[in-house]
Amino acid sequence: MQSADKEGPRHPASAASSSSGPSRAAAAAAAPSQTPPPSGLAAVPPIARVLGFAGAIPFLALSPPIAEMLPVLPAGLLANAATLQIGYGATIASFLGGIHWAMAMAEYGGRGLSASVQAERYLWSVTPCLMAWPAVILEPGPGSLIVGTTLGVVYAVDRHFAAKGLLPAWYMALRLPLTLAALTGLACTLTTSLFYGSRPLPQRPAA
Repeated sequence: MQSADKEGPRHPASAASSSSGPSRAAAAAAAPSQTPPPSGLAAVPPIARVLGFAGAIPFLALSPPIAEMLPVLPAGLLANAATLQIGYGATIASFLGGIHWAMAMAEYGGRGLSASVQAERYLWSVTPCLMAWPAVILEPGPGSLIVGTTLGVVYAVDRHFAAKGLLPAWYMALRLPLTLAALTGLACTLTTSLFYGSRPLPQRPAA
């Protein structure tokens, strides 16, 4: 009895804290983890990321100075690399415009969008192909300049629509590196054309 008296009564606050400890741990374990959503390229759907970067390869591989260093390209393709690159770039410009037609048809951004916004989307969707189309009949120098300018303008307009919430949040994260890759390849073609003109590039040595 005396030993019990020596211990004395337990403090109410300490008893409350000891009893609340397990309950707090259980609540913390039950609470869902607050994982931040992915951003940047990590937010891009994997299939879109793979196809997007694969689609940038022809811009680089078909640029004449780079094509010269690729032994896998046949001679017939190598001789027309710049023409094929420009035609491919015009096709991509048309594809990027078509995305806006599809978004307008699907009413992406909400059904409450004004008629003027929808009209703007439809009108812009056909503009990139009309801008890039003449490039396919031009020499590589002016053709690459037209396609490169078109892709730059398309990127700027896409940023405008993305800021309004009319494109998926991840779309511009993918568009930036792909646009830079395309412009790099076209710039190589333009530079080569300015340097060599209509003269053929030095032929790579036979194996």
